[in-house]
Amino acid sequence: MNDLLSKLLRAADPGTVKRGDPLSERGLRELAEYEAKETALARSRRRGTREPVKRRAWRPVQLATGGAFVVVLLVAVIALTSILRPVPAVAATPPLLDLTPVSAAAPELLKEMETMRRTGQEPGNTIRTQTWALNTTFAEDGTTESTVVEPQWSETAFRADGSVHYRLIAAEPFPGQNDDTLPAPGTVLVDETLPPGDWDALIEDGPPTDVDEVGAYLAAFAGDEELSAGQTLQEISTIVSNYLLTPEQEAALIGYLSGVSNIQVSGSTTDRLGRTGIVFSATDRAPGEYEDRLIISPRTGQILAAETLYTGTSRTDLHAPAVVDYTAWER
Repeated sequence: MNDLLSKLLRAADPGTVKRGDPLSERGLRELAEYEAKETALARSRRRGTREPVKRRAWRPVQLATGGAFVVVLLVAVIALTSILRPVPAVAATPPLLDLTPVSAAAPELLKEMETMRRTGQEPGNTIRTQTWALNTTFAEDGTTESTVVEPQWSETAFRADGSVHYRLIAAEPFPGQNDDTLPAPGTVLVDETLPPGDWDALIEDGPPTDVDEVGAYLAAFAGDEELSAGQTLQEISTIVSNYLLTPEQEAALIGYLSGVSNIQVSGSTTDRLGRTGIVFSATDRAPGEYEDRLIISPRTGQILAAETLYTGTSRTDLHAPAVVDYTAWER
């Protein structure tokens, strides 16, 4: 049995817990550590999981061990999560970015950034990312069962021998975030080296350098021939997190965006790592529910960050507009 799972079940003692009895502080923290680590392991081994409506609305925990016994244990863990952990009436989410109006249109700015990026610096051998995601579990009747936040920092190093070293560390929560059940900042959630050939890339090759070839590449990458503008922004975000992009590859992605309809300029901003960026957005992936954003540097043409905002009215655990997901690349 998974050692961490054994430890969790001993601490929580599910055989004697009654509905409504709270877990101890230690039990809650160990439960959160378990969920974060197992989710991180699943993500590092299978990078291609996508949600049809919201990118990270719900990710099932995948255990390394097979068999019906593990399924029973997983059900017990999920039951403990939904029954014993209190759910906030309104989830705390990061503050919205301050936006300053920009007069130029999206196609014009994106073409300028494409040109700028083609002459930019080459990448190193490591992708470093800061992420925050609001992951919500829904019951069969559509009600919210639990809401989990995951502030994380990741590092993916591609070594000369073809191996990949992946680290995932619990990051600092944003000011005001309830972190009672989160792993302590600095907790190592994943630290593993994958031998050559074991890195699970969604597509073996990175994106093309020719703008005219990007559309077909994104369709193959997403497994969807007709991507909305919002989906396109999300797929590009996934690519930036998984590939060491050359200036020409990144420029081609940005140049392709210049020809995508329904992409607007929301304004200029200072992102969550303190950098100046132009915010490009789309609301057509889930009209009336979500807004997808990509933030690009007006100085280097590099893609700096991506965000998802909830803009709907159906959820009772969020006050729209609310940031439910952001990724910032240290570039």
